[in-house]
Amino acid sequence: MRNSGKQLFLFLFLCFGLFSTKIRAQEIVVNEYYNTSAQSDEWTELVVVKDDLDLRGWYMGDNNAATNSWQPKIRFSTSASLWNHLRAGTVIIIDHATGTDDSNCDDGNKYDYDKSDGFIRVCCRNSAYFEGGSTTTLYLADGGDFVQLVNPSGKMVHGMGHDSNPGGSVIGTPCYSTSNNWTDISAANGDTPPCPNGPFTYYKFGMQAPTSLKMVCGTLAGFSSGLQSTTSNGIIDTTDTPFEGIGNGSANNQWLTDLRAPDFLGQTICPVKLDNFTINLTWESAPDLQPGDQTIGYMVVRNTTGDFGLPPQGKEFLVGNSYGTSTQMVTVVANIDNTSSSTTTYSEATGTGNFFYRVFPYRYKNTLGFEHPTRGRTYNTVDFVKVNASSVPAIPVINDTLCSPGLATLVVPPIPMPNPGGIAWYENANGGNPILINKDTLRFAVSQTTSFWVEFPNSSWCNGQRIEVKALVQPLICPYTSPDSVCEGVPAIVIGDTRPDLKYKWTPISAPQAVNFSGKDSSLFSISTPSTNKKEWVVFSLSCTNNQGCQSQTIRDSIYTVPFECSLYSLPDVAVPGQALLVKVKSDRNPWQVAEWMVSKSEVLDKTFTSLNLIPESTSPEVKAEIHVLDPRDGIVCKAIRSLPNGLINLVLVNGSPENRFLDFGSKEIQYLHIFNRWGRKVGDFGAGYKKEWPDEKVGSGVYFYQAGTKGGLVLSGWVELNR
Repeated sequence: MRNSGKQLFLFLFLCFGLFSTKIRAQEIVVNEYYNTSAQSDEWTELVVVKDDLDLRGWYMGDNNAATNSWQPKIRFSTSASLWNHLRAGTVIIIDHATGTDDSNCDDGNKYDYDKSDGFIRVCCRNSAYFEGGSTTTLYLADGGDFVQLVNPSGKMVHGMGHDSNPGGSVIGTPCYSTSNNWTDISAANGDTPPCPNGPFTYYKFGMQAPTSLKMVCGTLAGFSSGLQSTTSNGIIDTTDTPFEGIGNGSANNQWLTDLRAPDFLGQTICPVKLDNFTINLTWESAPDLQPGDQTIGYMVVRNTTGDFGLPPQGKEFLVGNSYGTSTQMVTVVANIDNTSSSTTTYSEATGTGNFFYRVFPYRYKNTLGFEHPTRGRTYNTVDFVKVNASSVPAIPVINDTLCSPGLATLVVPPIPMPNPGGIAWYENANGGNPILINKDTLRFAVSQTTSFWVEFPNSSWCNGQRIEVKALVQPLICPYTSPDSVCEGVPAIVIGDTRPDLKYKWTPISAPQAVNFSGKDSSLFSISTPSTNKKEWVVFSLSCTNNQGCQSQTIRDSIYTVPFECSLYSLPDVAVPGQALLVKVKSDRNPWQVAEWMVSKSEVLDKTFTSLNLIPESTSPEVKAEIHVLDPRDGIVCKAIRSLPNGLINLVLVNGSPENRFLDFGSKEIQYLHIFNRWGRKVGDFGAGYKKEWPDEKVGSGVYFYQAGTKGGLVLSGWVELNR
C-alpha cells in the first residue's frame, strides 16, 4: 500500500571495482527518489555519468507494491533530441504523475528543457519526451520498489530501491537480506563478503536478465557515512524547494561537482610577453566530445600578487567581475568558448608591471534564477592552468625584411639577462637541433619568407621559452589607382599609397603638346590637358622606395585625352545694342549644360542651362560660359570656359585693301584653324604652320565663325565677315 503521511527520501552513493576521481563504470545512475503519499508530488533524479550519452531508447520502471512484477515502464523517446549528447554531470528530474498526460504533474512551472545548464526537468507523462507508461508507472510504495534504468538492448545499467526483501523480482542473492535500510552498510546486515565490497543483485525488468554488471551500494570511500532514509535525513533537503534532488551533504556535492567539471590536463605554462606589453598564453585544450554545444569553456583570471584562491562552484562570472578577498582578489579578464582545436590561446595588452594568471576550465552555465554549487557553472579546480608569469621580460626580437632573397639578420636586443649564453636559434617551433647557440644575432640566407625560433632557457622566466622571429622576403610593390582618361578642365589624379614609408617617383614619357604634370615626387600625380579635338595617349611610369632602401620595379601606364569641342554663338549673328540677343552653345558632345553664365555690360532677360537671353549694351557684349559635359564612354565630367566672339573682329576684303586681306594672329604660333559658316558646316581647315591663308574662291561673301588653337594651348575664336 502507499505511504500514508510518511515522506521517504532515498539516496544512494555508488562505487565500482575501479574507483578514480570520477566514477565512469555506469553510464547513468538513479541518484535518488522521493516517495510520499501523493504520487504527483514524487520525483526520481538521474545523474549522467558518461559524457556525450545518447539516452534515446532507454527504459525506466519500478516494481509494483507486491515486489514480484513490474509496473508499465516508460521509454525515453527515440525522436527527442533532448536525450542525445547528454554531457557528464547532467541532472535529470523526472516528475511522477497520477494520470496519463503531463497535466497530472504538479510542477509544470519548474520544467526545464535547456540542457546547456546541465539540468533537465520533465514530466514522465510528456509524450514529446517519453513513450509508454500508464497511471501506475513510477507508482512508488512502501515495499518492493526498485527503480531501474535499462539500456535499449534490455540490460540493466543501474537501479535503487528501499525494500529489505524485493521478493520474486530478485535474481541471485540480495545484497541486504535483513536490513530495513538499504543504505546501512554494516557487515551484520550484509552477505559474505559484506557490502559494499561484494556483488550486487540483479533484477528482472520484464525483458532479458542483466549481464555481469557489477554494483555496490552504500557510501564511497571518503564520502560521508551513516546516511538514513527517514524523515530526519540531514543529507537530503528537498521539501518545497524550487529544485528537488539537491543534497546538502559535502560528499554528494563533491561527487556531482567532479562529474560536472570538464576533464582537463593540469598544466603550468610559460607566457610570451612582447615589447608592446602584450601577454600571450597558450594551453592544451580540454577534450570535448561535442565542441559545438559550447558547454565547455575557460575563465582566465589575473591579479598582481600571485596569490590565488579557487573560484566558487555554481557561479558565473563576467569579464570585469572579481572574486576573492585581500591578496587573493582576482579579476576575470576572459571567458573563452572551447573549440575543436588542440590548443587555446588568450592574449591581452597588460601595460607595464607584473601580472599573474590562472585559467580554470568549466562546464555549463547557470540555470536562470537559481544558483547552487552542484547545479550551476562547474569549474575544474583540481586540474587547471598555472602561469609562470612572475618575471617574464619583454623580448622584442627584431624581424628582418628583405626586398629580395638574400642574407637576413635577426637580432635579440639587450634584455634583462646576465649574458647571451644559452640563447639558441631553431628552425622549428618545438624540438630539433639548434642552428646557432650563445649568440644574440642570427644571419641566415633565405629565398622566401622564413620563420625561425629563438629560445631563452633562463629558468627564472620560463625555461625553454621559444619566440618566433621572421625573415620576411617582400619585394616592394607600388600600389596606385589611375583613371582611364583626362579631359579639358578636369585634371586626372593618379593616387599612390599614402603610407609615410613609401616615396613615389612619377615620370612622363610621352604626351600631346600643352599637357601639364604636377606632383612628380609625391603620392598624388596630376595630369591636365587643354581642349583637344582628337583622342591621344599620355604615357608615364612610376616606381617607389621605402625606408628600408627597397626599390620597386618600374611600372608603365597610360591614360588618354577626351576630345571636347564647344563654342558660343548668338542669334542673330551680330549683336545690336538694345535689341534682344540669344546666346547658345555649340558642342560635339551630348548631353551638356552650362553650369554658370558670366555676363557684363548687358541686361540679362533670362537664362537656362542651355541658353542666355540678353540685351547687349554694345556690339561686342562680354559673355562667358562654364560648360560641363558628361563623357558617356569614360564617365567623367569635362569642363570648358568659352567666350562669345567679340563682334566682327576681322574683316576680309578680297577686292579691297590688302592690309585686311587675311586673318592675322600676330606672333601667335597657330596649330590649327577651323572656319565654319553660319550653319556650322566646316568650310576651311588648316593645320600647323598657318601662313595667312583663306578658303578657296568657292566660299562666297558672308559671316563666318573661326576657331584657332595656339601652341601654348590658347583657343581663339570669333566671327569674320568675308566681302568679295
